[in-house]
Amino acid sequence: MALRALHLCTSAAWGGLELYACTIMSELDRAGVGVTAVCSPGSRAEAYLRERGIEVLHLPGSLVISPSAIRFLRRIVRDRRIDAVHVHFHRDIWPASIALRGNARPTLVLGIYLGVPPKRDPLHRLIFSRVDAFVTSSLDLNSRLPDLYAVPASRIYFVPYGRDLRRYVRDETQRATLRALYGVGDSEILAGTMVRIDPGKGVMDFAESYSYIEPGLRSITRYMIAGEPTRKGTARRGESPFEARCEAYLRDIEAYVAAQNFGGRIHLTGYQEDLIGALSAMDIFVFPSRDELFSLVVLDAMGMGLPVVAAAAGGNLAQIEDGSTGFLYRVADSRDLAAKLSAYLSDSSLRARHGRSARESVERNHGMDSTIGRLIDLYARKRAEHVPIAME
Repeated sequence: MALRALHLCTSAAWGGLELYACTIMSELDRAGVGVTAVCSPGSRAEAYLRERGIEVLHLPGSLVISPSAIRFLRRIVRDRRIDAVHVHFHRDIWPASIALRGNARPTLVLGIYLGVPPKRDPLHRLIFSRVDAFVTSSLDLNSRLPDLYAVPASRIYFVPYGRDLRRYVRDETQRATLRALYGVGDSEILAGTMVRIDPGKGVMDFAESYSYIEPGLRSITRYMIAGEPTRKGTARRGESPFEARCEAYLRDIEAYVAAQNFGGRIHLTGYQEDLIGALSAMDIFVFPSRDELFSLVVLDAMGMGLPVVAAAAGGNLAQIEDGSTGFLYRVADSRDLAAKLSAYLSDSSLRARHGRSARESVERNHGMDSTIGRLIDLYARKRAEHVPIAME
């Protein structure tokens, strides 16, 4: 009998976390797991899943944690004989954990995609006590999580982010289209980033680095900043959909670009729906985030054979092999970013060599089939009468 899994991701935003959660649901469905999703009504996640034939349900009422929401989850788990409940969005663990109290059958999985603060208070201890598997993509976080969450190491699993390697083929048509749109010549080098416009993402660090590239190289270099400010969970009619501080940060970047007369050299393109198309237009990928647990877009850039220049912080230290698949620069140091970027701007063979190494790294460590196999093993653990699962 096929496994059945209920996935919860009620975030109204649409970023790396939500896209990856939806990708995992779609891949599990393709692998034969019966997937049902619980999403926020009208969210991008709901639209993405429905387009791929995934059943989407909504919690009753407007509150995630409510007696009606808990009763709803209990009924779905019971009536559909769910084998595993997989929580992707942090607040969804509360109704899921409460709903499964007294029901030992389903495996409860909590995916952790971002850095987390300590959560050792009595309420969190109670909620986490029902979680069978805490899944992260960071070995560093795995080592710290027992202290952060007061949970046993035996319930913490490392499951690398999975990527569909078949997607990583440069789209020459979209490359030509995007570069022509912004006036980037065939002989010019386009260094780009795809990131939320948020102060913690270091986008201004990237923009400011342009002035530190020596003039001879600057004349053949363009920057692309693809992204939009962080979206609010909800927005009233006629109100900006973006968080105020992030929208203000975008305005600061725009003002800087204008003041430096870089408008024809630094292009702020907004959110790019076509990830592969946008990466195809680039020759170098820059990831200036100052503290990222693990970045999916960095994996995507590496999969596309792009060398990466990234801040030496967080998950970048594990993702980028300095001097082999990319370069690491001092956090928030635009001068050092420019220096590392200049090494690629002045040496096309170095760009190509590091780009090949980056692609090979993704192929070795982040195949989607391996990731899906590990999750299926976790889902089946209780149905297999608690047979221990060997996972590295």
